[in-house]
Amino acid sequence: MYSDYVTLTYHASLIADERRVQPFQSAIESVVRPGDVVADIGCGTGILTLLACRAGARRVYAIDEGPIIELARLIIEQNGYADRVTFINHLSTRARLPEPVDVIISETIGNYGAEERILPTLRDACRRWLKPGGKLIPQAIELYCAPITWPEAEPALSVWRQPVCGFDFSSALSFAVNQQYSHRLGSQHVLAEGRCYCRVDLTPAVLRGDALPKVAGTVSFRVAQPGVMHGIGGWFKAWLAEDITLTNSPYEPPTSWGHLCLPIAEPLPVAVGDEVEVTLRAVGGGSVLCWDVTWRGVGGASKTFRHSDFEGWLATPERLRPLSPTAAPGLGVEGKMQLFLLTKLDAGWTVEQVARGLRESFSSEFPTDEDALVYVKRQALKFAR
Repeated sequence: MYSDYVTLTYHASLIADERRVQPFQSAIESVVRPGDVVADIGCGTGILTLLACRAGARRVYAIDEGPIIELARLIIEQNGYADRVTFINHLSTRARLPEPVDVIISETIGNYGAEERILPTLRDACRRWLKPGGKLIPQAIELYCAPITWPEAEPALSVWRQPVCGFDFSSALSFAVNQQYSHRLGSQHVLAEGRCYCRVDLTPAVLRGDALPKVAGTVSFRVAQPGVMHGIGGWFKAWLAEDITLTNSPYEPPTSWGHLCLPIAEPLPVAVGDEVEVTLRAVGGGSVLCWDVTWRGVGGASKTFRHSDFEGWLATPERLRPLSPTAAPGLGVEGKMQLFLLTKLDAGWTVEQVARGLRESFSSEFPTDEDALVYVKRQALKFAR
């Protein structure tokens, strides 16, 4: 299946990235002690689980919600560590461990650092599983940004600015400039030296606090090279252990990570000495961003851009109405099919019986028996015990 191809290709890029794997290997060898119990959150193919086993871990809980965990089982058995690894095919927030752990490892670090929800993930795991005196890998993350020129012609933005077959598509631009994009940046794309706008310490004391650490900050830049500013670039530096760091900085050789690129509403020519002020705020555990950019030219002109992922939603009043706190939206056809399927599976019906029942109840949605059967099998993979 194509989804499996995408999964395998993605994970192949991760384990092939020495600049990614080697720092984690060094950190695990530094932190994990013989006899330790370890949780590996987002284990993927199991590379970090294997490293923890080799460092002497008595037990590793390898946790991943995706189908890649089945490959991890084979790889870890092939390497002789199956007796020390327990696999949990769930989100870590739904996982229940039978014992506390000495070390929590998670490589759920996104292009800018926080968008894969590493903060709420580690906070939950730390509060529920970590022993007193236990350790986490990574131990801290610094988030960096800088004004950038777009790395290449960007059709995702430029196409909306020009007619296509004589038609005007500019209505899409206000949505397109309020999206997060991923590109590979090099030093030639950075118009001013990158600065850290937020540091989050991933220590038990911080993560066990009453509130999730905030991802927000304001920084100012002086443009160091002239060009056209298309937006803001973002990257990270992670402290995996004392003196062991990992970064996807555009000033360093490339890694399997890309870089976060946040556009502004219109490309803006900038000159050496211009000031650019950036405020970044993350919500939703880090996955949703708001960014404000103010440019002040050396000649006195200025301009401010305000953007947010919320403004990028392809939302109409009709689509948003079910989100109202006072709404009672009921279920559409897809919701009713899901309800039927889950109710019958929970009652002990076989896959074949559910497929037959779905086709009888929702004949317009399933032209053939095979269509209904494929639908049920896909849902069963997602929801079955």
